Amino acid sequence: MSEPLELDADARLHRVAIGLVLPAGLHVEDAVVVAEDLVAAGFDGEATVEVAALSRGSSRSDAETLVRAMLAEHGIDVPVIEDEDSAYRALLRAVGYWDLPIHVMEGCFYARVLAWDERGPLDRELVVLLDEREHLTDPLERHAFDQEIRAVVRAHVPAP
Repeated sequence: MSEPLELDADARLHRVAIGLVLPAGLHVEDAVVVAEDLVAAGFDGEATVEVAALSRGSSRSDAETLVRAMLAEHGIDVPVIEDEDSAYRALLRAVGYWDLPIHVMEGCFYARVLAWDERGPLDRELVVLLDEREHLTDPLERHAFDQEIRAVVRAHVPAP
């Protein structure tokens, strides 16, 4: 594959991975389309080929194991969500390493935010940063600030 296709495929695979950690869930059709494009571009990994062969209307329960295997073929390990804490850690990883939009993580963050004395260093930094971000109106400033938030998350959350 050419480099631009690889970069595009990488971003698209990460969007599929994000679907596995968000409450709204995996969009099977998106995973199938990415797999179809990868196969058409010459990638012949077994799980990717199997996902490409799925019906776009397949249920999450039918597709999830195959999609996870396809992502693993491409070096993307998606944790299984077991409880609220693991969901939150997965969202933080997605923000820091997979470019999950910050606003998607905010609701989960604010739903679980603890009293100031009970917060860890990352939660304290995020409270301050998210408050500052809320006051930004310029899209370029907000984008730059989002990159700062991602860097703070990466400083506290190990790479996948």
